[in-house]
Amino acid sequence: MFGAIARPILFKKRSIYRAMGRHISPTLALAWALAAIVGSIFWSMNQYSVATACLGDLAVVAGWAETTTSEQTIKWIVGLVILGVSIPLTWAYGRPASTGVQRYEKLLRIIVAIMLLCFLIVALRTGIDWGRVLRGLIPSGLPNDPADRTMVLGALGCAVGINMTFLFPLTLRARSWGREHLGLTRFDLWGGMLLPFAVGSSLVVITTANILQGSPEAPANPAAVASVMSPLFEGTFLPASTGRVLFDIGIAAMPLSTIPILMLITGLAISEVMHVPKTSRWFKVGALLPAIGILGVGYKAPFWLGPLISSFGLILLPIAYLGFLLLTNNKNFMGDDREKGNRRKAWNMAMAIACLIAIIGAFVKVRDTVGSLVQSLN
Repeated sequence: MFGAIARPILFKKRSIYRAMGRHISPTLALAWALAAIVGSIFWSMNQYSVATACLGDLAVVAGWAETTTSEQTIKWIVGLVILGVSIPLTWAYGRPASTGVQRYEKLLRIIVAIMLLCFLIVALRTGIDWGRVLRGLIPSGLPNDPADRTMVLGALGCAVGINMTFLFPLTLRARSWGREHLGLTRFDLWGGMLLPFAVGSSLVVITTANILQGSPEAPANPAAVASVMSPLFEGTFLPASTGRVLFDIGIAAMPLSTIPILMLITGLAISEVMHVPKTSRWFKVGALLPAIGILGVGYKAPFWLGPLISSFGLILLPIAYLGFLLLTNNKNFMGDDREKGNRRKAWNMAMAIACLIAIIGAFVKVRDTVGSLVQSLN
């Protein structure tokens, strides 16, 4: 879908949001923007939940939080610090990047890269059943249990969130790319986004399956999940808590880099809706909306909150996909820049399949949610 919408983004200098409102439907465009805002607010809850849980666990390892109450207090303090750092980082959007911001972003990327390397080493040490991995790439159907379906739908909703569909056009515009960069954009989507995401996610799934599958209880906190790093330091001189500390730091780096992005998305979405510059006061106000996500600090099972929120986020995704499908085929907007002949048929088929997958996933989630509500009332 991103590969398809790259064409109207790069070929037309007009705002995709405004183009959708003018040529397709102002209601659909507004629904897209509002869905991106709502999705970002709820996804930020998961980011705060995971980040504070991991950093709070470091306090437990250090002996600073000997009781549940003290651990919760530290987590709330950490959450407020994260919010305090994220606000100026987000408000700096559009200005010349400062050395401090660049170093912060670079440090987080390095930490995440080291973490993925650790997952690779653990996966190789614990063994990879390539036959099962390859079979797992071709789904045979959805699980029968609603809780298991939530995991699958959550993974699908998290892979491409509706807020990402709002950020992608603005990202390309920020690079000042034009029609001559269409091939580079599509290559970047495959090599710079899809491949790293697929490899990284696969390593996490394989490693956790090798270490945690068959546990008597679902691991709900960093201390339990951090055992995936234990094979790295077995038989070494390092303390037993080394893997736990490494896990906490590496996993925390992911939401720490995501929170400012979610704030950026809501700020940009509000700016588009209000038709004001991206550096206006409305942008700053909109960027503060995900601050509500700090309430996620109090959630007791941070690693299970993500799939739950993402499965509901999947319900919103068809809004964006339908709008993109109609916009890329709109003659008044695209003119002679529409794909032609068999290429157009192929792209339309691919977009239709993506729309269908999103619609089916949204339908299943709505059905499960309604069924659960009805069952709870009986």
